[in-house]
Amino acid sequence: MLKNLAAVCAAASALFVLGATEASAAVNDFVGQWTNQNSSTTDVTRVTVTRSGANLRVNVFGSCHPTDCDWGAVNATAFASSAGGNLNDNADVVMATYTQGFARKTVMLRLNGANVAYEVFTEFTDRSGRANYHSSGRLTRASDGGGRVPGGRIPGGLIPGRIDTPLSEDCVSFTPGALRVQNVSGRWKIVEGSHWVADFGSNRAAAEQGLAIILRYGFTSQCFVARPNPDMTYWRRGDHVPSLATGAGEDCLAVNPANVEARNVSGRWKVVQGNQWMLDFGANREGAEQAARVIQTHNLNRQCFVSRPNPPMTYWLSAP
Repeated sequence: MLKNLAAVCAAASALFVLGATEASAAVNDFVGQWTNQNSSTTDVTRVTVTRSGANLRVNVFGSCHPTDCDWGAVNATAFASSAGGNLNDNADVVMATYTQGFARKTVMLRLNGANVAYEVFTEFTDRSGRANYHSSGRLTRASDGGGRVPGGRIPGGLIPGRIDTPLSEDCVSFTPGALRVQNVSGRWKIVEGSHWVADFGSNRAAAEQGLAIILRYGFTSQCFVARPNPDMTYWRRGDHVPSLATGAGEDCLAVNPANVEARNVSGRWKVVQGNQWMLDFGANREGAEQAARVIQTHNLNRQCFVSRPNPPMTYWLSAP
């Protein structure tokens, strides 16, 4: 406890040494992608901060060869300068902790004018005898030199100037308990009365599996990106995507929301993470950017399918 307290105190002092100012900052001022001012750093290379409602997350990348090491996205905590402060308007520090097996790293961010001063405190937990240490540096908001990044967006699917804009979603509500599997004109569908929710063709087993998944997660609405013929479909429970653990037998791929972006690949707009593409929107750039924003906003960390290949039902789950 004393060691951790000392580390936090040292962190606060070190940030002042870095030249961080006492000016008030809003939580949203931290949101975005930041890159190290030192292009040849052997420390933190970039940091992405995202926010969905009250949920703040930090994704740190460290210097590695041939590509940066992704520490992953973790929940972060904002701190005001006093107990009477308002975190939305007066957040001075954002802190996140990474547990990496061999070490615990505490990352602290403080706005310094248009930049961010960072400190990383590394405490070894592997009994290697190595000394705990700290590192520091400055981060600059990612841009193309003109205040915006190429294509009007930054990696991670974040769109400058639109971060604070409420997400507009195209969703149709239903009552889970009223759903049933029914053969309609030779096609197995999940229906609510005369309204069909999902079409599984000749695959009755897939339709029954789809209904079981809807009931398991308590989905109450089906949402679309770029209707008609939507390239992305996701399901919500209330206003949120469920964050329950994946059930046995479900077919899901892991997603890191902080690494998701809309990218033009050989003339087609796709939603990708790294070199892996997840969704293909063809010529529809706006649809691809909307899908990336949905993934970021709902913190979607799993893309799931019923009956691949050519799955008749896809759904997404949020980080627990």
